[in-house]
Amino acid sequence: MVEARSFDGLPRLHGQWVELSPGRRLNITHQPGSGINADTVVFFCHGGGGNQDQWRLPWRALQGLGYSLVAWDLLGHGLSDKPDAPEAYRWAALVDDYLRIVERYAGTRNVLVGHSFGSGLTLSAAAHWQEQARQPALSALLLLGSQLQRPLGKSPLLSLPVWLLALARPLLAKGFRERAWHPSTDPRLVAYEESLTRHNRLAVFKALVAGAQWPSVQALASLHLPIHILAGETDGLTPPEAGRALHEHLPGSQFEVLACGHQLMLEQPGEVTDRLLALLARVAGARPGERLA
Repeated sequence: MVEARSFDGLPRLHGQWVELSPGRRLNITHQPGSGINADTVVFFCHGGGGNQDQWRLPWRALQGLGYSLVAWDLLGHGLSDKPDAPEAYRWAALVDDYLRIVERYAGTRNVLVGHSFGSGLTLSAAAHWQEQARQPALSALLLLGSQLQRPLGKSPLLSLPVWLLALARPLLAKGFRERAWHPSTDPRLVAYEESLTRHNRLAVFKALVAGAQWPSVQALASLHLPIHILAGETDGLTPPEAGRALHEHLPGSQFEVLACGHQLMLEQPGEVTDRLLALLARVAGARPGERLA
């Protein structure tokens, strides 16, 4: 069988199906590390409508350095199960999936990376992990295209039936394209990523938007660990000011704007990887479990 490859010519990330809880089977890619970095695990959580393969470029760079890596398709996405019931996509259920994955693959040091909708899940999972004093301790967070409050708010899209959303899908895709990608992005990359979303179920999208809760400001205040927030300068979905607002509510966090749109890890993979490596270098200098301000 010919191995599926991405736009960049790299083998696509697709792992094994793991039943995290009854009726919730997710496709998870786990790459054990080697050498001095093997005990550091990096977890990659994609955004709504995305898939784990969007992390392929940072993944390959870290894989070559011996880090242990974990990425997965959220429920309703990619190769993971796609149940019909809207309650399957409740925020608490998605956060529980995240916590089970971290618990299953955790190492001595654990760094969580989240994009867009996945950055909210990352924040919620981290806050819950810290609040429960679960071990091992989390080491750091890297958040891409994030924001302080829940996405879309009370979107009028939620009031539309799925069949009507399906009719409007070309317009929705056009609007997303214009708001998500930097004008200079290779149109072939945009077309490739769009081709992967054509079979995404609109019922899942509607359930995700309806169920998004985002962590409270009070919960964010409990996150005493290194956090780096990256925003895209032309991001029309989670604009830089939204990321800056989050930064202002996270004690000790760093904030930076990159020359790209919403899809930071695809548009500026080298820059994102550099920031992640800097974060990993920082946590490597700490004793296991030590909190860094």
